[in-house]
Amino acid sequence: MRIEPLTVNIGAQIHDVDLATADASTFIDIQSGLWQHQVLVFRGQSLTRDSQLALGRRFGELHVHPALSDRDEHPEELIIKNRGKSKTVTEVWHSDVSCDDRPPSISILRAVDVPELGGDTLWASQYAAFESLSEGLRNVLRPMNAVHINYQLTATHPVVRKHPETGREALYVNAGFTQYFENMTREESRPLLNYLVAAGSSSDISMRHRWQANDVVIWDNRCVMHFAVHDYGDAARDMRRVTVRGEVPLGSKG
Repeated sequence: MRIEPLTVNIGAQIHDVDLATADASTFIDIQSGLWQHQVLVFRGQSLTRDSQLALGRRFGELHVHPALSDRDEHPEELIIKNRGKSKTVTEVWHSDVSCDDRPPSISILRAVDVPELGGDTLWASQYAAFESLSEGLRNVLRPMNAVHINYQLTATHPVVRKHPETGREALYVNAGFTQYFENMTREESRPLLNYLVAAGSSSDISMRHRWQANDVVIWDNRCVMHFAVHDYGDAARDMRRVTVRGEVPLGSKG
């Protein structure tokens, strides 16, 4: 297994690994690479639905998206297909389903069909985002909580999250789900929330992936936000996502 870092702050491409058949030792190396680089890119994989689900289970219990909780067959697999620009919900910086009490820790996205042009996904390091803030603002944010709402779910999480594997502090607010800060109104919250999302999506702490069919990207929602660009018109784009149920987020003092 060879690791090729993609930027200074985030992302690595992994070479010489077949995710469908990786042994225990290789999987430990994959986990270590993920904790370090936050996003891992694997080209030319042979994962099927079943082997993608099995890969997710190696990380832990699978998360069921709240929109799929009543689906009888394979509710752990989220099928993401192009339904047109006007219906896209991906063009917003977010961490997957952060409105859950135990939001997903790991996301595994597999490209089945990709457009000839466009359809890239961006990821941004929330470790680097937090570290870019002044010491004064970091100290203000550490004791704060924020309220995340969507899919008829509401959860309150720390604004600064301590990663359970690395112990590092990461900014944990996003434009997709975070609505306001605890004990503040939406109007009071909006200027600071907008500032933090902008800081968390700066180009110098981000990476961009150009998809090819059979690519697999694994990322850590506890320290990463992402944004899927819909710049491919009505062309086919078929992606399959499996997520791992995470722990209750802990604050930086937790």
